[in-house]
This record gives sequence, structure tokens and C-alpha cells, in this order.
Amino acid sequence: MHRICGLLTRSAPAAPPGAGLSPIIAALGPAATTACLGAADFGALQTARREPPGAALHVDEELIVVADARIDGAADLRAALADHAPPADASAAALVAAAWRRWGADCPLFLYGDYAFALYDGRSGDSFAARDHVGARPFFYALADDRLAFASDTAALLALPGIPDDLDEDFVASTLVHRKFEPMGRSFLRAVRRLEAGHRLHLAGGEVRIDRWWNPEVIAVDETANDADTIARFRALVAQAVTDRLAGATQFAVHLSGGLDSSLIAAIMVPELRARGLADPPGYSWHLVDADADPDSEPGWSEAIRARLGLDLFAPELTVDEMVALFAQDGTRGPDIRNLLHEAAIQRDAATRGVEVILSGWGGDEGASYNGRGYHPWLFVTGRWGTLYRDRSRPGIKGGLRTIYHAARRVGREFRPELPLRWRRLAGNSLIESAFLRRARLLPIPAIREYGVRQTQHALLRYGSTTARIEDWAISGAAHGIDYRFPLLDRRLLEFIYTLPPRMFRRGAMRRWLIKQASEGLLPDVVRLNNSKTEPLRVAWIEKTLGETLIRIGDRLAARSTPPARARYIDMIRLEKRIARARRTGSGRDAALRLALQFLDIA
Repeated sequence: MHRICGLLTRSAPAAPPGAGLSPIIAALGPAATTACLGAADFGALQTARREPPGAALHVDEELIVVADARIDGAADLRAALADHAPPADASAAALVAAAWRRWGADCPLFLYGDYAFALYDGRSGDSFAARDHVGARPFFYALADDRLAFASDTAALLALPGIPDDLDEDFVASTLVHRKFEPMGRSFLRAVRRLEAGHRLHLAGGEVRIDRWWNPEVIAVDETANDADTIARFRALVAQAVTDRLAGATQFAVHLSGGLDSSLIAAIMVPELRARGLADPPGYSWHLVDADADPDSEPGWSEAIRARLGLDLFAPELTVDEMVALFAQDGTRGPDIRNLLHEAAIQRDAATRGVEVILSGWGGDEGASYNGRGYHPWLFVTGRWGTLYRDRSRPGIKGGLRTIYHAARRVGREFRPELPLRWRRLAGNSLIESAFLRRARLLPIPAIREYGVRQTQHALLRYGSTTARIEDWAISGAAHGIDYRFPLLDRRLLEFIYTLPPRMFRRGAMRRWLIKQASEGLLPDVVRLNNSKTEPLRVAWIEKTLGETLIRIGDRLAARSTPPARARYIDMIRLEKRIARARRTGSGRDAALRLALQFLDIA
């Protein structure tokens, strides 16, 4: 809801108070609100239309806070704050300030919602920053000997003085070699770091400490959980998560793919909006809208939930010109365009409709609607073959033996030796230049092994693509005045999910058991009981536009009199051959080629 930016002086002598405000205004724009206290110069630019100017800043005699935040459970938080509680109408920044006074560096443990914030405490001289448990709000920073600079996005951070913009070549190489490499705490730029989701940064006495404050792995599993209570609690928490995310706006939209996650959110959201007298949200899909589609297809599923709720459903798409412009953006300084191939068109359309907030089911697969991955391999390895046999997906002896067989195969795949990182270039068809690959130090890639439900859940959420997409949508959405909110990533809901035993997620042939039971009566059965996650129509739909885009970019490269500056990182001969292949086939399926073109400075 705000772009935030700031400078914190680390060592004496400090610059005069307010000396850093001019660069902050230059970074955020003249509409930014600024404030200073001691060693801190902070600024914020409102991106949500209904947020009052200055709501992201809290300043008093001894504390300054800047926060891009939406805090859930404010009443419970005020009760816990006791004498430190601010007035009932206090801003999110004021709640953060009160939490810091009450709990110090442990304050993120008591703050629920979506947030990234920084503060300076004039009493102690400490500076502190934190990011919510899943990274719904971005936070980038650059740390130098004399100061800490931070911002909501790389563009604002680089606009501050003294932030170098040279590439982190190890990060570049890792990204080009392994397409599933996730940024974690680094970025394409050597000086720019991300504060990871669920992490905090504490600057005290000239020393910097960065650690993880959210550790859901320690949550105990309740093996005694019964079905009825679990379903009721799950449904109540999802309803609470959706309702909390309807605060602070009146114009909403919803992702409506026809999948379980987005459909359940819409089924709870629409009656609540109507009860408040607000307009129905437009639904947005990544695949074609077809009211006469086969019921058992992507358009058929989204049509079923659309008709059930009486919504309008849209599937905007980028033109080839828009797609080329997307590739021409500098991906080292902004969102990864792989997360915008569909969503950029939705943002454009939603902005024309005055949408302020989009509710999305993204992230559900990793938690709230988890399908039980890792359960059967764990049963096999731990010798629980009887349980595995009884959990068969098909009836009879043959079905039980088949279930054991597939669990054994999964164990073999999960624990087979991995290729050394340098060999993955060949396996993944990377277009990285050979000499560059030899001198680069490839960064480690955490393995996500589907062994055990809890272990797999935690690994997918921490090391998968969940936070990267959230971050990219937050940055790109802010440019359109759109705030994304993710009810199924609500911390209260996730922490409940982590208490549940494996049987709540998979029973026999039924995967995603819990959300399917909780959705009964809310969703059409064609949506609720669907097990497919394949999207052939969506892929085919966008592939044609991508193919034309690759050809157009190839023409642009061929017309250049000099190669792009970053061509030294790419095997340009192989790249030209791959463009020629795309020209012959008309296919945009070559992911390695798309990644190389995204990295090249082709504007």
C-alpha cells in the first residue's frame, strides 16, 4: 500500500538531521511524505488510493517508524500491548511502534498480517527492520560501513546516493544455469540484498544481526486431531483470513482459475461484499473464458464457479507488442517477467476498472490446500507398509500393491544423487557462456525432497517460488495502485495447518482432503472434487504469443550494429540458433531462451 525508503546512519559523525530527505524524495517522487529523527531519514509514497497520506510513518520524540503494512487482529494486539496500546484508529505504523516498545526485537512474533517496516529508536540508537512470514511486502536493502539504505523496490534503492549497480555475477550464473533457482537473500545486483520472508535485521552498537524470527518447524503436530473439529476450525480460519483482507478498500477483484484455492476464496468473499453493499468483484482467469466449455476442463471449472457466484469473468492477455516491452524491461532491477506473462494483463485491466485489491489463492498448494506430498514415501521408508497399503488409491490387492510400488519409486527419485550444479547447464539447456560459467561460483540450491508431509510443506514454502511471485506482484501491482492479498497464506491459518497430522491432507485417492471437506456446500463438486493440476489450454494459449514475441526480439537483436552489453554472459551463437528454431516452429516453449532474452539488455 506504500513504497517506503530510508537511510540510517551507522557511524558517527552523523549527517545533519534531515540531510537524507532530498535523496528520498528524489527516489520516491515529490508526492512522498518524509520524516527524520536522529540518524534516520525515512519516506513513504502512498500507492493505495484510500490510505491517508503519511499513514506509513509514525514519529514521536524518541521513535520513528516507516511501514508498508496491513495488520490483522488489531483488537487482540491492542489487548496484548496493554499500556503500550495506541488509540483504536491508530495507523499500522503506530501499532508497529507500540509493538517495538512492548517486545523489542521480538515484536514480529506478535504482529499478524502483511508488512515490511524499519524503525530507529532514539533512546537506544538501535535500528530494526522486519518482513512478514511469507514476504507479502518487499524489502530490499544495501549495507555499507557508514549507513543502511532500504526500499520497497530496487528502483527506489538505486536512486539513493552511493548504491553501486554492478551485477552479482554468481547470482547471474546461478539464475541462468538453474531455472528454478530462487533469490532468497540476494539479488542480481552485488550491493542489493533482500530481507528474506520471516526475517528481521537488527542494527545495534554498530553490529548487524540478521536472523529468522518465524520458525514454524517447531510447531508440534496434534496426532489426536479429529475430523469434525479440524474441518470447522479450518473453515473458520479461512473465513477470517478472507474477511480481514477486505479492510481498507471498496473495489475488489479475485483470481478465479477454477481451482480449489481461488474458488473457495471467492465463495467466501462474494457474500461478504454483498452483505456490505459493495460491488461484486470481477473474476480474473489465466485461461480462455468459455461458457460452453467441457465441464471437465480449465474453462469449464472456472465457468462452474463463476455461474455459482454470478460473477463476471475476464481473461485479458498481453499483445505481442506488450510482451516485447515486458522483455525489454531490465529484469535485474525489477520484477521477474516470468511472473507477469499473464498477470501484467490482469493488472492493466483491473486498473481501468478501479480495482484497489486483488485477492488471490496463490500459495495455497504449499499450506492450506496441501495435497499430502511426501506422505507415502515417508510411510514406505519408515516401514509402515500396512498403513500405506490401506491408504491405496484403488480398491483391492492390486490397488494396494500399486500404491506401495509408486511410493517406492518416489523414494528412489527423491534420494537419487543430484547432478553437480555445473552439469545442470546441459540438462537444462542453459545458454550461459562457457567461460563465464567456468569462472563463476554457483550458489547452492536447497533441495526440496518430498519426504514427510511437514518437511515437504516447510521446504516448499521457504525454498519454492511462493515469495518470489508475491514480491513481483506487489511491486508491479503498486505501479497500478493495486494491492495483492493472499488469504491462504494467513499466518494464523498456516500455523494451524502445521499442527495437523498427514491424514488430514491425503486419504486414499483423495488428495487435498481437508480443503475439499471444508468446501462442501460452498463449491460445485466439479470444482471441489477435481484432482487435476494440469493446464494444457492455458499453456497453449500463451505459447503462441510467446513464440511471436521471441521472433520479434530476434529481429531486434539482428538489427543491432553492436551486441548488447550483457552478451558476454550469454552464448550468443547458440542463442541465435535457438531463436531460429523458434522462428521455424512458432513455439515460445523454450524456457532457457526466454530467460536469456529476459536477462539481455535488449531495449
